[in-house]
Amino acid sequence: MKIKFTIFTVFIIFIFQVPFRAQNKILWGGGLTVHIPDNGFGKFDFGSSYNVGDDFGFATVANPGFGFNFGSLWFYNPRLSLQSELAYSYFPKDKQFWNVQRYGDISVNYQMLNLSAQGNYYFAEGEIRPYLGAVFGIYYLRNKMDFNSTSTASSSDYITNTLHAGYALEFGTSIELTKRTLVNIGLRYTIIPDISSEYTKDGSIKLNPHDKQNHWGLSAKLFFSR
Repeated sequence: MKIKFTIFTVFIIFIFQVPFRAQNKILWGGGLTVHIPDNGFGKFDFGSSYNVGDDFGFATVANPGFGFNFGSLWFYNPRLSLQSELAYSYFPKDKQFWNVQRYGDISVNYQMLNLSAQGNYYFAEGEIRPYLGAVFGIYYLRNKMDFNSTSTASSSDYITNTLHAGYALEFGTSIELTKRTLVNIGLRYTIIPDISSEYTKDGSIKLNPHDKQNHWGLSAKLFFSR
């Protein structure tokens, strides 16, 4: 009985150690992302002077943008991996919403730098592996608004710099090109809650009125190892 238990224990250890040794490599890489802002479950009353309705959020104030990222990918076994990422994103303004004529031309953009950790579960083994990932990160948001001078308002710049915790879910597919190279294609939904609003000096324009900076991201990333 003791011999059988020992053999069984060695067998279990062997099962877990083989994929670990085969997969215990760090892959490095990066990629590009297309971002689409989303209104993200919230409602906001911007004020009686703005007829934005109940459906108000990041998609109301910003247009689709882009980003790039760098990071690492480590496989514990063929079904589980951990991923780290440093990413930059840029969103331009929504021209229809930011049309405040008495201020002249308004330049608005939303920039984001984030450092995140991601855990992935793969639904299959082999060269093509669909996966589901959970992401948690720290997001540095730099939201900027510039007013050009007019007869009723002078030129001015307003910038908010804030740090926020955010989280996301990602569904994608990992494609093994070679034993040392793979491509990840993923669709991610990111939630960044509790964006604080600020008013301009005269109190007529609210900065960061969107409350949540939620967005979709479609990315393609290339990873490789030595």
